[in-house]
Amino acid sequence: MHSSSPHTSRAAAPRDGQGLGRRWSLALGLATLAGLLTAAPGLIAGFVAAPATAKAKAKAQTASTRASSVPIMPVDAIKPGMKGYGVTVFSGTQSDRFEIEVIDIIPDYLTRQPAILFRSPDPRLLHSGIVGGMSGSPIYIEGKLVGALAYGYRFNKDPIGGISPIENMLEVDALPYRPEVLPRPSTGAGRSTAQARAGTRGWADAMLGLDVSPLPPRRRPADLNPVEGLTTLESPLSVGGFGPAATRALSEQFGMIPVRGGARGGVAKMPDGTPVAKKAWKGGDSLSVLLARGDNAIDVNGTVTWVGGKQGERLLAFGHPMFDIGPTNVPIADARVHVIIPSVQRSVKLASSLTTQGTMVQDRQSAIAVRTDITAPMIPVVTHMRPADPDMPAREYKSEVAFGLDLTPGLTGALLVDAASEAGTDEADLTAVVRHEIAFTTSKGPREITVEEEMFFPLGMSTRVIRSARGLLVLAALLDNQFEVARVRSIKQSLKLEYGDPIDAIEAVRVAQDDVHAGDLLKLEIDLRRRHGELRTETLELRVPDDAGEQEIIIHVTGGDGAVPYSPMPKTLDDLIDNVERTYPSRSMVATIYREHEGLSTRHGLLEDIPDSVLETLTPQGRTTPAVRFKKMARRVIPTKRIIEGEHRLSIDVLPRRGLPRR
Repeated sequence: MHSSSPHTSRAAAPRDGQGLGRRWSLALGLATLAGLLTAAPGLIAGFVAAPATAKAKAKAQTASTRASSVPIMPVDAIKPGMKGYGVTVFSGTQSDRFEIEVIDIIPDYLTRQPAILFRSPDPRLLHSGIVGGMSGSPIYIEGKLVGALAYGYRFNKDPIGGISPIENMLEVDALPYRPEVLPRPSTGAGRSTAQARAGTRGWADAMLGLDVSPLPPRRRPADLNPVEGLTTLESPLSVGGFGPAATRALSEQFGMIPVRGGARGGVAKMPDGTPVAKKAWKGGDSLSVLLARGDNAIDVNGTVTWVGGKQGERLLAFGHPMFDIGPTNVPIADARVHVIIPSVQRSVKLASSLTTQGTMVQDRQSAIAVRTDITAPMIPVVTHMRPADPDMPAREYKSEVAFGLDLTPGLTGALLVDAASEAGTDEADLTAVVRHEIAFTTSKGPREITVEEEMFFPLGMSTRVIRSARGLLVLAALLDNQFEVARVRSIKQSLKLEYGDPIDAIEAVRVAQDDVHAGDLLKLEIDLRRRHGELRTETLELRVPDDAGEQEIIIHVTGGDGAVPYSPMPKTLDDLIDNVERTYPSRSMVATIYREHEGLSTRHGLLEDIPDSVLETLTPQGRTTPAVRFKKMARRVIPTKRIIEGEHRLSIDVLPRRGLPRR
């Protein structure tokens, strides 16, 4: 027998959730990259479509202010030294004035948008500086609306800030509510018209198990906010019902300043079930954008700048974007400010949302636009947690999260992380069973999917691994794929913990026989070691393909979490979900023989037994194609009583079938 390497594999260190981590990071990274590429034309179109002339601006301004009695002052009329006042809520729900004096005008601070510099002599701001949560506070000079407080300086000794001109903000109000462009399920056969983002190559590897060489991870430059620079006032991310780990996860996801203990989630009904009373909004009122409500709540707090519409149903707020994602459908609520928390870096308002009052319909460079006559749906999420300690009670949390391609998976993951943090702080060996039940609707109708996986954590739980749970990956795939955006109706997720270490680590893999011929039954000896325990050897038999003679084959042995079944390229979202449901259990061992010959995964199925010349013919050249090559293989899956960790590879030169001469 000739071997290109010894028959004993090199040891590979086992990693907790190794297969899941790779699949999550790959799918998320490539789907994000594909989303940015897909979004680029929209961004370019946004620049082209922006009103370019004074006439266009005046037209937008006239249409927007028709129902508003507040006169406005254009930037051209503002001079250094002019004095005025701003309006915001410092405490409670009643707004109050603060004096300002114009320093100067910065032309083209943003694209076609100047910034108005001001200083405030107000004693409250002399102590705290410009406060996060004051974003959107209307500024008046000579009784006319100038714009919204939107910018400030970090670590500044004086309360100097920047104003977004109301002229630029009114252009956002002139934009219509566009539910037709929001992501939604397709209503007909074939590809959806929704703006779903494609991650075909990424999903091919992460979701279908195909051996695709992915693009390298996208490298993001660090966000640089020079201390001396005028920057957007970060809107406080008020969170309620979350612990430190989940709060950190939310801060990382949204890039906002987290303020714990300041969210209620904006109740939609009164305790007796009656609808909440409609608020009569005015400039300076505190407003919260609702990302989650219920037992766990997340708000983004700011201030209303302008009120318009025939019945005061149109609002402009913030003076800067929240996520800068264009058309949106996220609920808003009125809010109560508890206190301003002073800080040398950036003071913030601690505020709680009160009652749901409308919907954020636009999220743009100069403002967010709100409609109080439109109701935005939220997705119910039930999170169940059972601690490892039998004397600790199980808990259940009921929340609702906002809909969004990126929002929904991230918010749902934060709820799971919070439950894990409460249940799994023990510094002991833990096994976690994570289960997701997702009810959703595609163009083919309603459907449900259940995803369950088992994870092992030595000496305490890792919340980062919990954030990459496979059910969350499936939820992301429902919303971010190349076919359509599913309408998620409800989510149930559970976390069950147990003490113990039911782990067997693969320590070595050997071939039992001296010579390996094509068609032989290959005998593998696999050394498994218990955590802090004894070593034992298991034997596994695997048939070598009949036509593998005089080829080099690669034998790969891993646990069920480290392998994904090959699947055909999907034609619809339902096909993709069917593929996702085909998984190997954590308590299994998967042995695979890979060969140099390739097959093709197409929308018509897996094409494995085809000559190389035919393979080349079937693979379109010079254009993007959904057909993906993969290495041909033979595979066997063995159920085990314990979770299998680690992976090993070894290469073997296969001799011709017995009785056939060697060439």
